[in-house]
Amino acid sequence: MARLQAIGIIPARYGSTRLPGKPLALIAGQPLVWHVVERARAAKRLSRVVVATDDERILDAVRRRGGEAVITSPDHLSGTDRVAEAARGCDADIILNVQGDEPLLEADAIDRLVARFDDDPELPLATLRRPAEASDMGNANVVKVVCDARGRALYFSRAGIPHRRGDAAAGRWAHIGVYAYRREALFAFAALPPSPLEREEGLEQLRAIEAGWRIQVEAAMGTFLGVDTPEDLERARQILERPQQAN
Repeated sequence: MARLQAIGIIPARYGSTRLPGKPLALIAGQPLVWHVVERARAAKRLSRVVVATDDERILDAVRRRGGEAVITSPDHLSGTDRVAEAARGCDADIILNVQGDEPLLEADAIDRLVARFDDDPELPLATLRRPAEASDMGNANVVKVVCDARGRALYFSRAGIPHRRGDAAAGRWAHIGVYAYRREALFAFAALPPSPLEREEGLEQLRAIEAGWRIQVEAAMGTFLGVDTPEDLERARQILERPQQAN
């Protein structure tokens, strides 16, 4: 059976509440969004990587570096809605929503996520998780996920779940902002109205949970960092600029 074709779309909105202009914040001399583009381009299973933005400055920054970018509506309420608009002209089997604030994303994690769909024709949606650090549990900017024994998402939250009471053996996981959708599932998701839990937590993946969708959550190892605050940006700079300082 032929392997499924996949593309990556990076939603990049200029008007971030916590860090305005975040996609263009410089890290090691390059905009944050460009680091994500280069990481995604290294994935063997992605045939294209496209930035979907609402701002001409981001569009220009990507195109000047040889990347592909398109302008989308400024009215989208979520990144996946923006990805769905950009994906309508594409014929790939699998569409990846690669969050534009993951500059340490590993290409291998992307490839393994896409590979999940090769052997599971009924899977609509998959995403990534990493082991949570102790400091993550009280940080509302780090999304936590609880899964069943098969790796299927039970719930996502900004709260420190699962609550630890005494000695416990349950793993604690942080969510990584990459979603892989089967093409028809992406458009079905975008057609759903925002759900009550989605609005409560500010997490769009809860829209799928409330609709009864199965979400497979793959474990990824390595260093991951979602840039949501000025402190996150400084940490990303320290990590990504270190090799340059050593030369």
